[in-house]
Amino acid sequence: MAQVTQVYRRSMSSSVSSGLGSILGGAGRQYYILEHKNNSQNYKIGQSQEIIVDQIEIGRDPKCQVYFDESFKTVSRRHAAIVKADDTWKLVQLSNTNPTFLNGEKVEREWLLQNGDEIQLSYGGPKLGFIIPTGKKSTVGSIKVSRRISLFRQQAWKPYSKAIMIAGIILCVALVGFVGWMFYSSQMQAKLLDENVRISNEIDDLNRQIQSDKFNTEEIKAIRSQAEALVEALKQNNAQTDAFKKEMDRLHKKLNAVNSLVSAASAGGVSNAVPAGEITDLSAFVFAITLDKTVITFRDGTSKLLEEKTPKIVGAGFLLDDGRFITARHVLEPWFFFDVIDEPNLQELNLIANNSGSVVSYFTAISSSGKRFSFNNTNAKVDRSSDRIESIQSGRTHMAVQKGMIDNTNWASIPSHETSSLKFNNMLSANLQTGMELEVLGFSYGKDAENVQQALMYSTCNVAKSGLDDFKTISVSNDNTERGNAGGPVFIHHNGFYQIVGVSSGSSLAKGRITPISAVY
Repeated sequence: MAQVTQVYRRSMSSSVSSGLGSILGGAGRQYYILEHKNNSQNYKIGQSQEIIVDQIEIGRDPKCQVYFDESFKTVSRRHAAIVKADDTWKLVQLSNTNPTFLNGEKVEREWLLQNGDEIQLSYGGPKLGFIIPTGKKSTVGSIKVSRRISLFRQQAWKPYSKAIMIAGIILCVALVGFVGWMFYSSQMQAKLLDENVRISNEIDDLNRQIQSDKFNTEEIKAIRSQAEALVEALKQNNAQTDAFKKEMDRLHKKLNAVNSLVSAASAGGVSNAVPAGEITDLSAFVFAITLDKTVITFRDGTSKLLEEKTPKIVGAGFLLDDGRFITARHVLEPWFFFDVIDEPNLQELNLIANNSGSVVSYFTAISSSGKRFSFNNTNAKVDRSSDRIESIQSGRTHMAVQKGMIDNTNWASIPSHETSSLKFNNMLSANLQTGMELEVLGFSYGKDAENVQQALMYSTCNVAKSGLDDFKTISVSNDNTERGNAGGPVFIHHNGFYQIVGVSSGSSLAKGRITPISAVY
């Protein structure tokens, strides 16, 4: 047996596509059999299951393809997975509390499976034999088509059917409303355009009359007054057109929010959602951010390098399923927050950055799975709409400083070519109710990044006020987060799955305040 290091990601698309491949072209596809060695409510000793999809999960969650009843207390809800690995299969440990054994040996992470292996779920738990058929029965094509269709329903469709149905309903309702509005809007836009043309023509006629010599002074005044009234009508008409454009933009954003809700509703398996109770399984997509160096360029063009001898963790970030890497803005640009962060030299950096100089910091993001990438603060999209420009005295002169706010603009977004299983819920993030528990992942501030897994921190807090507060942030109480949580994801257990609703600001900066994920664009 050889240990496999590639991270397992639950995916409905993988199950469905491999299941369809088994139905339509089973002649060249291998499969395996799981033989049950214990009696249970769902299986008898000796009962076999042919597995024709590329990934299955085993546990007490009804969505698992191999489902054990509640009498097996030491079997976790998502205990283990069997996943296609090139030309063979691997056994993946999912549970954080109950072990999995392969031929009596404890599985630490992932192990390749061989024909005849015995899988046991927890101490004294149920056992499964892993069998790879040989000879004429070695491919899916040897299984009758009717049986293959039945296996497809059990292994690829059933675990995700509810999520697909909910997502479909939400999307259909949203699309019907959107198409209706588009039709109404197009009709109104056409009427407004015709009205614009009519009014413009009348104004042109009146101008031509004023230029002629046919009218006396009083008549010209009356015509000019009529023209001015038409100009005002034209302005109002154009204002309506602008209002329609703004409404269309609002509806586009609303449709995007609905799409996020669809993603959240389909989190039961449409793509890689992780059930509540196993939040540390998400740590592969949460990154410790270390500061490597800072390059200062002064107003005269000279530069200075501030290089970290031992890069330290300065915050956290996380990778969303749409490819965005998110963190808190103050993690990347602390000099904009010098009046709330107790660190030396930040005000000096602010003065340089806002008075014809520049400050560029370089970072490395490292996950517990070993994945890493580098970036600098200029790569990030940020929101400076709440920043305040002030003047402070430096020596004999007054110099400008720009101050960021710990409000809903305290975020930074960096595009990435990678994706993850981290789902976010824009709509829910702006409508949380008092008392809801939130969970946060982050890292120990100031620690070396040599062992990110040991630096991982888990914290909780509760929503203190329904909706958003005066700062358009999520107000929380019972907050036990620490500074290293800053920039980390804030999760909620919703509909049985973890979804991201915010970006942690860090308790030392703004204890009790979280940037809603809906504010990040």
